Order: sequence, then C-alpha cells, then structure tokens
Amino acid sequence: MKKTFILLLATAFLLTGLIGITYSQTPDNARGMAMCDRIEKQGMCEEYRLSTLSAADRQLITKHCTTDALCPAEDRIGQCLRYRDPDDIIFDKHYYRNVANKADWEPAFIEETCINNNGRYEAN
Repeated sequence: MKKTFILLLATAFLLTGLIGITYSQTPDNARGMAMCDRIEKQGMCEEYRLSTLSAADRQLITKHCTTDALCPAEDRIGQCLRYRDPDDIIFDKHYYRNVANKADWEPAFIEETCINNNGRYEAN
C-alpha cells in the first residue's frame, strides 16, 4: 500500500511538472504560438495558441500575426490569461505602458475587463 501511494504521488508530481512546462510562457517556448503586436497603436499585444484555434481562425491569425513569437515583457502593465472574446476565441492579452500618444492602461480597468471575459488577471 505504501509503495502504491508513493508511486501515485510521484506520478502526480511528474504530471504537474509536465503541464507546467507545456503552458510555460517563456520566449524559448514560443513554438505553436502567434503574436499580434498592437503595442504601438493600442498599447496591447495578443498571444494565440494555434492548436486551440479552428482552421479558419488559425489561417486568419497566421496571415496577420507573427508565428512562433510571444509578446514582449518590457513595459508590460498587466496581462489577462485565457481572455475569451465575443467570438469565443481564447487568447492571452498583454497591456503596456509608455505608448506614444496613449495614456497608460489602468490596472483596475484591465483586471475588471479580464474577469468579465472569463480570464485570469496578472499584474506585472
């Protein structure tokens, strides 16, 4: 019984680690991602997991965005992970400060918008 429990516990730790690696958002893990850089004009950047998109959405995103790339961390105010838009597309939305001709995003507004769209807000 003790060996089974230890084996079960070790398996749970291994699976947890593998899931963490899979969803890691480091620049080294940009494969299969698409980044839509709207920082200069809108103060935001969007990241899409290509494997979660329909064929039509994937074609549209890859036509207009950069594949195998992630949004930059520099000047990021906050981010909304797993943001769900009205078309039911899920992506990560990143908000930036120091954008020319645009006031900085307010963290409270980002958080409220994120929560209202079933996302998880993280401040930077």
